[in-house]
Amino acid sequence: MVNPKLRILLVDEEHTRLVGMEKNLSRLGYNRVAPLTSLRELLVILDNALTPFDLLIIHEAVLNNAGEVLGESVRRSPAIKHLLFYRADTIKILCTVESSPLSMRFALPCPPDREAIRQLMDVVERTELHEIYGKKCVYPEKHAMREHDS
Repeated sequence: MVNPKLRILLVDEEHTRLVGMEKNLSRLGYNRVAPLTSLRELLVILDNALTPFDLLIIHEAVLNNAGEVLGESVRRSPAIKHLLFYRADTIKILCTVESSPLSMRFALPCPPDREAIRQLMDVVERTELHEIYGKKCVYPEKHAMREHDS
C-alpha cells in the first residue's frame, strides 16, 4: 500500500531524467517529492532538515563529482533513511548504512523506471516505522532553537 506521506529527494543534473523520475513517483502516489539539480541544493536541504527524509534517489555521478569527503557525508547523513543511487552498468543492493540498522542503500544500472521505483518503494515502506514519522528530529538542537526563536 502506498504511503503518500513518505518524503523523497531526487537529485540529478539532467533535467529530463529528473522530471521522468518525479512523474513516475507521482503516478505511483508519492506526492512529497523534492527534485534537486545539484549537490549544493542537496547539502542545504540536508543541513537544515528537522526530520529525516525517507529516501534519497541520486545519480552516482553527482556523488562522485562531490569528492570523497562530501560524497561520504551524504551517504552517511542522519537526514536520509534510505539511499538509492543509479549508474550505468550493474545492479547492487549494498550493505546497511552504519548510522541505522533500518537504513538501506541500493544501486541501479540506470535511472529507475516506474517498475523499479515501485519495487524500491515496496521495500522502503516495509521497513518504515510509521509511528516515528513526524516525531523524530534529525538535529534536535536546531529544532529547539527554532522553537525558542518563535
